[in-house]
Amino acid sequence: MRRLAAYLAALAVLAALLSAAPASARPELPRMTTPRVIDASQELGEINYAEAILLKAYSVYAPDRLPEAYRGGIVEKCGYPTVREIEDALPILPADVADEIRDLRDRPSNMTYIDTEHFRIHYDTSGTHKIYNWPDTTYRDAVMAAAELSWAVEVDTMGFRQPPDDGSDPDGGDGSGLYDIYVQDLGTSYYGYTGTGWTQPGAPLYDCSSYVVIDNDYQGFGYPDPIDPMKVTVAHEFNHACQMAHDYYEDLWYMECSAVWSEDEVFDAINDYVFYISYFVTYPYMTLEWNDVTGARMYGSVIWNKFLSENYGQGIVPDIWDACENSSSPSIDVIASKLYSYTTTIKDEFREFAIWNWFTGTRDDGLHYEEGYLWPNPAVTATCNTYPIVGGAPIPAREPQHLACNYIRFNNSASGYDGLTITYDGPGIMTWDQHASVNVEMNTGDTAEYGEISLALPGTGEITIDDWDVTTRACLVVSNLSTLTDNMQYTFDADEVETAVPGEAQVFALRPASPNPFTESTSISYSVPSGGGLVDVTIYDVSGREIRTLVRDSMAGGEARAVWDGLDDSGRRVATGIYFARLNINGLTACGKLVVLK
Repeated sequence: MRRLAAYLAALAVLAALLSAAPASARPELPRMTTPRVIDASQELGEINYAEAILLKAYSVYAPDRLPEAYRGGIVEKCGYPTVREIEDALPILPADVADEIRDLRDRPSNMTYIDTEHFRIHYDTSGTHKIYNWPDTTYRDAVMAAAELSWAVEVDTMGFRQPPDDGSDPDGGDGSGLYDIYVQDLGTSYYGYTGTGWTQPGAPLYDCSSYVVIDNDYQGFGYPDPIDPMKVTVAHEFNHACQMAHDYYEDLWYMECSAVWSEDEVFDAINDYVFYISYFVTYPYMTLEWNDVTGARMYGSVIWNKFLSENYGQGIVPDIWDACENSSSPSIDVIASKLYSYTTTIKDEFREFAIWNWFTGTRDDGLHYEEGYLWPNPAVTATCNTYPIVGGAPIPAREPQHLACNYIRFNNSASGYDGLTITYDGPGIMTWDQHASVNVEMNTGDTAEYGEISLALPGTGEITIDDWDVTTRACLVVSNLSTLTDNMQYTFDADEVETAVPGEAQVFALRPASPNPFTESTSISYSVPSGGGLVDVTIYDVSGREIRTLVRDSMAGGEARAVWDGLDDSGRRVATGIYFARLNINGLTACGKLVVLK
């Protein structure tokens, strides 16, 4: 144990030095979670790897032993990522440090417990871990109710696997057949954590038992009522317990994405997840799988599951977790594979995801995310105020990584021109999956998807925005749809132009349907080229079966519109799902995706 004593002494001295040193002696760090503060200290050479893991073990299992210098300014929503990092490190740590951590991570020992139908709630009635406001039982009873509601929603309704029984675990599973939740004083570094137990025999291959630890009072977390953070923590950590019945070693970003999503499905009115959305939308050019320096971005990735569930229903998330079982592939590959069974692809969905994310905050139009009005706007990669723009491009650090995007904003210069032409020049489409489209914000404050830029083989395309003189700004959404390759390079040009020229030729175009998704009806606008022609607007399902003919007639050149009321040719309402509107004019064709909801 002499080596461990030396570690502890060194940590104590270092913490004192850091606390006493002038501000200029250490680089100023951004607000971070506690694990990220420890990581930063290691990266600065202040501590070594073993010391960093020991400090993280203190932060989870013995918060009173964590020096103040290593406490973060952002509360970590979940301690499970740190727990897993500690577990992974144990085999390579010095023996005495590893033994100390194993002692620290023993299951908590509480004075008493109370049982519900599915849970055993362990708590103390005095001392350091005394449950909030005891002998008033309000907090304890709320824990019991939150646990049972989490089970009812996540297991009984949504279809996640129930956590494996821990009765045979050597670490203290009590054989009661109930799931253990421990109420402890966790300090202010974590809302709670899920402790891993033991892998279970049989299928699924990577399942394991677990237990949950939550805070005893949530004092210092910034909530007027400790019951709200307790509720979302119970639902969050219980989802981790369910995940471990599917695959306990799935990618951390998707484990947290799903747990945060689940807490809001169980306790929709609390909206604790909203705090983390900004950590995601601030870096749209970083891959969906990335976590940022603060340690909070992976919680903001909940927006991805929000998008999937609002388009395909609540069941898609547990369906993905079913697909994770017995798979060693990265989560993003499992998701991609599962989406095929929903007759779509991850590239199609990420393309729409990038577009939807623009319609949040002040740009929420009521047609995209249910709670998008609560979220911040995504960060803009570049802003254009004067024209023409020639050879515009993101700086290299903001070139979109795989499954990431850029938002290029074009502000109206008040020149009086009624059009804005945007030209996109990306990688060849045979070698790189990409997408470019335009959203607009009108002088009235209305926002809308304007249209996709059709790309030729070299990866180039152009679009002209009509009515630019009554448009406040436009946004070019550029998405890197590759699941592997980062730093997609592209350029763009833009110029304000006059489109209302007498006698100017009308060009073929299919506009995005609005509203989309829809429940009752949607409007499909299109342009018939000058000279007119035979116009055919037909709705197809994902298998290519013809559902409804909306237009089949000769028309003169000009703007036109067709309305689909969600019925097939026999007058029956179609099922919820994805459909396609196909425009054919004199052999020129274009397709648009439609989503029917009930």
